[in-house]
Amino acid sequence: MELLQLSRTIAALADQMADQGDDEQLLSAPQLLQAQSLCLKLMARLSRQAEHLADPRAAVAYAQFAESFSRQATRSNIVAASLVETTAAHALHLQEFDDLCAGRTDFSAEPRFAAGRTVYQDAANLLANLLDLNYFEASRRVDDAHRVHARREVSGAACAPRFTMLAEHFATASNPLAASSNASSPWSPPDLHHLRDPREVLKIARALDKFEPEDTTFDGILTSATATAPDGALLEEHASALLAEIPVRTRQKHLATLIKEYKDAHAQTRTPPLGLFRGRVVNGVHEFIVRVCALDAELWISLIAQADNKRTQAGAAARQASENPQPDQPEQSEPSGNPGPLEEATSHEDSPDQGTPVDEQTAGELPGEPPSEAPDELWHSDDPLPEWAGGEDSPPSDADPPDRTAPGAAAPTMPGSCTIPERRLNALNAVLRNTDPENSTKRITPEIVVHASYEDLNDLASLHGITAHGVKLSAPELRTMLCEAKVLSPIYNADGVIMDIGRDARLFPRWMKLAARDRDGGCLVPGCTAEPALLEFHHFKPWSKGGHTRLQDCCPLCSTHHVMVHGGYLRLVKIKGLPYVILPRHLDREQQPRRNSYFART
Repeated sequence: MELLQLSRTIAALADQMADQGDDEQLLSAPQLLQAQSLCLKLMARLSRQAEHLADPRAAVAYAQFAESFSRQATRSNIVAASLVETTAAHALHLQEFDDLCAGRTDFSAEPRFAAGRTVYQDAANLLANLLDLNYFEASRRVDDAHRVHARREVSGAACAPRFTMLAEHFATASNPLAASSNASSPWSPPDLHHLRDPREVLKIARALDKFEPEDTTFDGILTSATATAPDGALLEEHASALLAEIPVRTRQKHLATLIKEYKDAHAQTRTPPLGLFRGRVVNGVHEFIVRVCALDAELWISLIAQADNKRTQAGAAARQASENPQPDQPEQSEPSGNPGPLEEATSHEDSPDQGTPVDEQTAGELPGEPPSEAPDELWHSDDPLPEWAGGEDSPPSDADPPDRTAPGAAAPTMPGSCTIPERRLNALNAVLRNTDPENSTKRITPEIVVHASYEDLNDLASLHGITAHGVKLSAPELRTMLCEAKVLSPIYNADGVIMDIGRDARLFPRWMKLAARDRDGGCLVPGCTAEPALLEFHHFKPWSKGGHTRLQDCCPLCSTHHVMVHGGYLRLVKIKGLPYVILPRHLDREQQPRRNSYFART
């Protein structure tokens, strides 16, 4: 059979099955199994052929198809586990299993079930043995089916899953070619950006299931999702809406926040003690564990961000130790991968308590600072800045440092009684907050920027805020900070455009940068999670072509996306005075102007 004839035959069968509908059985069981066997053989041969692809365009298209096949296989595994359970396949007669594996099953006859004790205890036990799986993996597939596909009633019949809205997202993987951009093309790849990944849906369902009571549907008492958000809506409803977010990092961050806020509100996580604790000593390297409150956390994050910024003198000095390690000490490197935000939010409560104080005795002097970590090569480069990144329109970041504590300023007061770890922590925070006026070395002064609504400022009793790095501050913490804060007061219109902004005693470029960063939160490109302190600021209209250095033309971008804008890969447009980004067509086939919601404060 020629390839063209085979292609037409498969396409005709697919169209016939689509016209027949998903609820009607077009193929008999032997025909369906034979078609799946042929598809498996064909896929194996196609994969072998794909290994010899030399055209990079074909390689990209093959990667899209491979990912689509992987998602479809994930969904098929859950559906198969559900069918094994609802059909009571584990209770089949031993001879039926032998005939099935030998390929001689007569599907026209009724299945035979074991008269007494069954060969396998349940569906999970059958899947584990027949598919050569770990029992816990097989059991998880059955549980996943209960969450997003189907459950089993007391009669054994299938019924609705626990999370019906997530089940709709899970079912969209059944038609991966529905979002193809060009249906007339015989090889049009699927648009994976607009299709739900069933693995992500399953991960969310598992996280939400921990907040639900035990499922008693099989016992005759039907249960459904009950966990609600502060606004009264189901957590599942919020999670279902968040799945529509296209940038995966933004989506995962908001989902992790949703889960964490529910845990915090219902006291499902134990609050670890604050303080500075001694850790392990490995090969002469001393480990210290620090636990801080929200306000001090923003202080540390700001310190780290400025230390990582090699464009400033202080950042370069802070990085000197890591770039020039001592000969007697081995170089330290960061782990190659970090867990996603959703994994951090869902697995934190299951992890053992880290940082238990090893030494609670009175401490002497600290043995020394741990070696600095290697710089992140993704956001730091030793290459010089391009011409467009310097000049009048982009002053150096260290030209306008934050305020330093005046020589006569009083140091923060220390609590009268506190634990030993808390006393160590307070001393360290005092060092971070105060610089020695007689020291001429360039020092890092952490900077804290807090966002609060005007309505909250009128009601200090319920005042809450969120920092530029996403750290939430409670009312007491924020009121304490406002006592000695320098307030930058942007005023927005209904479209989120800054109309006016209070001026502090700084040069114009500084308050313009703070205002633009406050308006956009971070890099404009959707899904970008670059550190806000490392942003570069791009003129909407190039300076060389008559552009102005004004707030409405200030576009925050990370260094990578800044280069992509100048290279023409990304386009900037304005809508009602706000800058938007249009991604390349292969990433956004709709070519809609978008903004980054990763740093959204609401």
